[in-house]
This record gives sequence, C-alpha cells and structure tokens, in this order.
Amino acid sequence: MRFTINLATRVYVDQRLVSQVCFVLIALLLLVLSWNFFVALSNLGELNRLKSDIATYEGRLNSRPKDVPEREYARLLAEIDFFNGVIERKSFNWLGLLEQMENALPEGVVLVSLAPDTKAGEVKIDGRAHSFANLRTYLEKLDESKAFTEVLLLSHRDVELSDKVQGVQFTISCRTALK
Repeated sequence: MRFTINLATRVYVDQRLVSQVCFVLIALLLLVLSWNFFVALSNLGELNRLKSDIATYEGRLNSRPKDVPEREYARLLAEIDFFNGVIERKSFNWLGLLEQMENALPEGVVLVSLAPDTKAGEVKIDGRAHSFANLRTYLEKLDESKAFTEVLLLSHRDVELSDKVQGVQFTISCRTALK
C-alpha cells in the first residue's frame, strides 16, 4: 500500500475571480461617486436659486407698496418699530435679573437704580454702601455669580448718608447672561 501525502501548505486562490470581484466593486463605487457628485451639483444649483429668490423677496418687502401713500407707510413702519420694541422689552427676563441681583446683594449695600441695556446685554447699577468693604464684597459676589460677567466698578465716592453716617456711592457696569 502506497500512501501519497500532499505536503503543500500553499493555499490556492482563484486570482481571476478575485480580480473580477474587485473590478465590480470599483465600478460600483465609481457609480455611487458620480451619483453623489450629481446630487451635490443639483443642490448647489438649488441653493443659488433660493438665494436669488430670497434677495427678490427682501427687495419687495423693503420697498413701499404702490397703493399706500408715503405718509401712511412711514406711520406703519413707526408703529411696527414701536411694537417690536415692546416685544423685545417684554422678552427680557426681569424676574431672573432681579433674583440674581438679590442673591448677590450683601448686608450694608443698597441699590438705587438698575438700567439694563437689553440689546448689548449690559446692566448699569447705581447704589450706596456703608463702607468700601461692603462694596468690595458685592463686587466679588457679582463676579462669582454665573449670571454676570465683565463686572466693572465705573465710579465710587464717599458720601454722607445721614448726619453721622458716612458711606460710598458707586456705579457698576456688568454683562448679564440672562435672556
């Protein structure tokens, strides 16, 4: 009895079949790439068309209608500006601002006026303190608060609060993170 043993360890792969599969995959990928390129070009054309439409509509909105007299149109624009200002003032979170001010206010400091600038997000604070140490504590608390940034002491001066009591009058400017 004669046994034949194949000691070959090499794996034989059909190179022709592998090459055909690779060519088919490359062809598919090129097809997908061309489709994506076509979609990108059509989207770019659509974007340009939409931009021109927006410019046309904005031009029509900014011009005065033909049937409306100039005086009536000016009055209407002034009324729109007024109501937009009212809406903007109403949208400011006054309660949140006052709550944050109260949380930061230490003993011995009194606020006289608050003047918020809603467009810039700034608040101007005028007040009085018993001493400069109280004022410094207030500045530190405002600075530590997450609701206020860029806290600046604009001015301070010693004033006489009553016959025997001296104090400090101050003005502070800060930005508010509340909207």
